[in-house]
Amino acid sequence: MKKKHSKQAVKKKKAIEIWPSKTMLIIGLFFFAFGFLLYANTLGHDYTLDDFSVIKENFVTKQGFQGIPTAWKEHYRYGYWNATPSLYRPFTMMTFNIDWAFAPDKPAYAHFINVLLYALTGFILFLTLAKVLKKYNPWIPILVTGLFLAHPLHVECVANIKGRDEILAFLFLFSSVFSYWQYLDNKKGNLAWFILALLCFSFSLTSKESAITFVAIFPLLFYFFRKEPLSNMVPFMGSLAPIVLLFLWKRYDVIGAMGVGNPDILDNALMASKSGISHFASAVSILGTYLYKMILPIELVHEKGFSEYVPIGLGNWKFIVSFLLYLGLGVFALLQLVKKSLASFGILYFLLSISILCNVFVTIGVHYAERLLYYPLLGFCLAIIYGLFRLFKAPIEATADLKASFTSSKMPIFVAGGFIIFFSILTLLRNPVWENSYTLYKTDIEKSPNSAKLNYHYGLELVKKGIDGRTAQDKNFLAQAKQQFEKALQIRPSYGDAHGQLGLAYYREKQKDKAMASYEQSLKYKPNNAKVYSNMGIIYFEAKQLGKAEEVYRKSISIDPRFVDARRNLGSVLAMQGKFPEAIEQFSAGVQYAPEEAVLHYYLGQATRDGGNPQAAQAHFNKAYQLDPSLKK
Repeated sequence: MKKKHSKQAVKKKKAIEIWPSKTMLIIGLFFFAFGFLLYANTLGHDYTLDDFSVIKENFVTKQGFQGIPTAWKEHYRYGYWNATPSLYRPFTMMTFNIDWAFAPDKPAYAHFINVLLYALTGFILFLTLAKVLKKYNPWIPILVTGLFLAHPLHVECVANIKGRDEILAFLFLFSSVFSYWQYLDNKKGNLAWFILALLCFSFSLTSKESAITFVAIFPLLFYFFRKEPLSNMVPFMGSLAPIVLLFLWKRYDVIGAMGVGNPDILDNALMASKSGISHFASAVSILGTYLYKMILPIELVHEKGFSEYVPIGLGNWKFIVSFLLYLGLGVFALLQLVKKSLASFGILYFLLSISILCNVFVTIGVHYAERLLYYPLLGFCLAIIYGLFRLFKAPIEATADLKASFTSSKMPIFVAGGFIIFFSILTLLRNPVWENSYTLYKTDIEKSPNSAKLNYHYGLELVKKGIDGRTAQDKNFLAQAKQQFEKALQIRPSYGDAHGQLGLAYYREKQKDKAMASYEQSLKYKPNNAKVYSNMGIIYFEAKQLGKAEEVYRKSISIDPRFVDARRNLGSVLAMQGKFPEAIEQFSAGVQYAPEEAVLHYYLGQATRDGGNPQAAQAHFNKAYQLDPSLKK
């Protein structure tokens, strides 16, 4: 009896020594540093892509702390002009408000926060995997964490500030898993960990909606990695239910729909599918592309829109190969379900987490995006590392501590280490592409030349490069921009925004008749284009047709009451007609949305003075001079 007790004691001691707390902490801190260093070369980057709609040009974000209540009440891009409600991510938006409050219009600060959160993700992910996979070879959670962090598919989420929604959702999800495991491992049932798990899940859900898939992944984790019966999860799952229902209710209340509505074909090329079967075949083929990119993440591109991708049918080889691959993975995972194989869990985790992002079951706002693989990728990493250990016949179960396990696991460690180094190099090389929108579009258009949207946005960046139009180089940029807009229209003749920008190009060339014709074409395809009405107003104003200018400016602000440019221009036209009370109303409304714009305060001062109240006008002039001393003449 004494001998048996001794053996149990030795076994218990070995289980404890596999992951001493100090060792876990040191490795966790290593991954924190590793994650930070991988993206340290993004700290000097500017705003890119969607950073403008959610940060730089978002009036709610620019309110700093004062905008936080609005961020929780309104949709994701509420503060951006005429944005259609489709997403609800208040926690993420709140962090942008906080960024702006501490460092207004400082992208370097926001990039630092992104990199810091990613580094923290490495720390939390490792601690969670070490805890959840404590019965497995200790090198498995180490290699899975390293492979996940190094993978270049994450570049879009970390290097693009807007990608913080993905980082936060994943970070909070695994903080929730860690907290729940802490609760389960504590025999006394520490309630604080239970509550923290629920809070973290709530924060994840309000960071990005796709976190909802963890409602299915939590039971999966419990089934694979706990000995207790699934019924023991009832209190936790029961507590998650009201959180999910409250979120869905609030999201519906804000957006007015459960999904994203009918996305534009320029964002989701699957909308060009001629049938539901074609839509299904196309979505499955894109899933095949995702598998390829996870294995060999080269030729990465942020935009592969219409008509770079064209919907296909069931007979296309891309669909057939993708369908058979996924069918095989699904069957294998189910067959291994009873054995609780780590590969089975990895596959099922991947399939569940990507289920609402792949357009097979629910149509989302985009047909292809590498950022969508951010947290599904973990399932791939788990399956790959498990496969390497099986391939080289290394021990899967925890039979020794970290140091002793190295000897029997050298081959999978070295091979996985090679992948981690290779992926790290690819990440470091991809990061500079995201320095700003110009470098991003210039690089990616070579890999996606037939994307109407990418051609359009590259044209916008070329316009910014040559906006002054003074030098030969400026004029060359503007000529290139015009070509990009024309190509976008060749691909998509009904591209309203491209017609509008082509009109601006004609306007810069002083071909006002052609400009007006392009503006009218733009409104034909996009009747609610507030910017185009405002640009038409400029032509009428220069032609001294103040009545027509007032008409289109009023149309512009009726479409988007928050459009400051149209407010400013309408105020100027009204002032020139002697309608000072109405001009004051427009300038005041503009100041509400752009309180730091000096010219608005100056015009407000002029209209107030010319309207007969010079004393009140002085306060507006003083504010204008404070913001821009050069206005004081």
